[in-house]
Amino acid sequence: MAPKKTYYLVVRGRKPALYKQWHGAEGAAAQVEGFPNALYKGFATLEAADEWIRSLTPGDQALAQQILATSDMVARPDHSQTPANIVIMYTDGSAIGNPGPGGYGVVLRYNHHYKELSGGFRLTTNNRMELMACIVGLQALKRPMQVKLYSDAKYVVDTIRNGWVKRWQANNWMRSTTEPAKNVDLWAELLMLCERHQVEFVWVPGHSGVPDNERCHELATAAAQQPDLPPDVAFEAQLQEGGLVE
Repeated sequence: MAPKKTYYLVVRGRKPALYKQWHGAEGAAAQVEGFPNALYKGFATLEAADEWIRSLTPGDQALAQQILATSDMVARPDHSQTPANIVIMYTDGSAIGNPGPGGYGVVLRYNHHYKELSGGFRLTTNNRMELMACIVGLQALKRPMQVKLYSDAKYVVDTIRNGWVKRWQANNWMRSTTEPAKNVDLWAELLMLCERHQVEFVWVPGHSGVPDNERCHELATAAAQQPDLPPDVAFEAQLQEGGLVE
């Protein structure tokens, strides 16, 4: 049975917005029925909506992201109630061309302290930069800490929270009997850091108006555009060996 749809995202329609119902005068159907070239879709979760948005053309993607950024249905992290002595970390990664020049961005908050980190490589992938952002952020902590790590990369958050990466590790880094895991060097490093720190991974919708998430994206994209970037040695070696890109 397909999951029940909870949200309806109208990107092109009479009133583009995020709706909680399909029928009725205030529902999504009234915005799209009979509207030329309407673009809309229903979802069970906002995570599913975010995945769909990433598949749109750049123009429609920008419109959809703006809708989420202004919708009061999208829960935005409230750190005002976060206990003291917990590190709040936002991370993001970006690659131009995927593979291509890539960068990562990190925003760290700890009590009254604030720090930004960024860097890039001449040839890498988006997924590697998402992982690298987490690694660099955790490496910056000088002692074991409790961390709340926010990422808009379900590749990272789901793989950690669902225990997939530990299963790959236990199976000698195989995702199945025939398929090896990718980016093993970075996953192994991230797991070691998670053993040192107490890390909670939290998914946040990308480009939905969360200031620190937006700032990480700016840092990552700016880093990817810098000249004379260093090599992502492990990735370039993998390419030379004919490895698959992820």
